[in-house]
Amino acid sequence: MKTFVFAAALAAAAAVPSGARAFDRGYAGAAATLALPQGGAGMRHLGGATARFGHYLTETFALDGAAAWMENRAGLSARALWHLQGWEAWGKLFGYERFDPFLTAGVQGWLPRGQVGPTCGFGALYYLSETWALRADADVTLGLDAGAAAVFALSAGVQYSF
Repeated sequence: MKTFVFAAALAAAAAVPSGARAFDRGYAGAAATLALPQGGAGMRHLGGATARFGHYLTETFALDGAAAWMENRAGLSARALWHLQGWEAWGKLFGYERFDPFLTAGVQGWLPRGQVGPTCGFGALYYLSETWALRADADVTLGLDAGAAAVFALSAGVQYSF
């Protein structure tokens, strides 16, 4: 049942209404990922790969979904991203227009029989061109189910905007 509820939440977060937007574009990417569980024996340190997809609602906000494949687990997540560089009040606070830091919040689950819980984190994009960027993320998922009490995840990869 948890798997079905989580898949439904992921699909709802990925669905975007078809109205006109000022900044309407999607993205997809791939990354190497390291998951570091804490406080439980249900998971062990895991390395693997993550596929991401998302849609920018504005220059500042995006909806993001990800699927991670690890040694003995798979992860699914749905998040909202708040791009700090896109917030006009900050201007070029970070000193370079190609650098785009962001904050994330959402839900993540580790399958099978892993934890499902809220996740938050931070990351940054470094734009190589209008469409290609390097992306790094760090986040923590708090456990609400059996398994680890928290899972810290680090990932680095590329992102293509279309």
